[in-house]
Amino acid sequence: CLVSCPILWQRKTSKIKVFYAVWFASYAVFILFFTGPQDMSLYPPKEFSHYKLPWKAGASRFIAQGNRSFISHRDFSQYAWDFVMPNGTEILAARDGQVFEVEDGFDGIGLNSNFVIIRHNDGESSVYAHILHGGALIKVGDLVKRGQPIALSGMVGQTIFPHLHFSVINKKGTSSIPISFLDVQDGVPLAGQFYTSGNSQ
Repeated sequence: CLVSCPILWQRKTSKIKVFYAVWFASYAVFILFFTGPQDMSLYPPKEFSHYKLPWKAGASRFIAQGNRSFISHRDFSQYAWDFVMPNGTEILAARDGQVFEVEDGFDGIGLNSNFVIIRHNDGESSVYAHILHGGALIKVGDLVKRGQPIALSGMVGQTIFPHLHFSVINKKGTSSIPISFLDVQDGVPLAGQFYTSGNSQ
């Protein structure tokens, strides 16, 4: 085995590298050509937006999934984003509002996720999902300001990597809606890219 084992290991390593290269290339092609906003006119101009990216100013985060991506960002969640962030990262309120619902009692990967929902004065609600078990920093009824820490990010529910799933829901609670962010150059973050937050109190 002194001779054959290193050779076998090198072959396996090469196969693993090829697998990841093919997977990443396929992912990049899918993201670039088959996901993302279809009609930018649906998104409000960023100058009129109330929202900022939901993490600390100056930090950059990668978007693993954007709008209209894969199976989980279709239909109800078509206008959602997945912001990659390590477990325990402070999540900040993207907009002023009142805490409408909090769930942080679940742990681990499974069907049930933890989340915070904040209702805004125009009836829209922002949703922050996959938060850490016991990671809520606010409670139902609290008034929060944009930039205020509201929860700690986690990897709870239907997920395979730690991230924050963020979306804004319409007044009826029947669908996510297209929004823009004040601190994103073109207003709408796109999957496969890094974005730096300008959010603070």
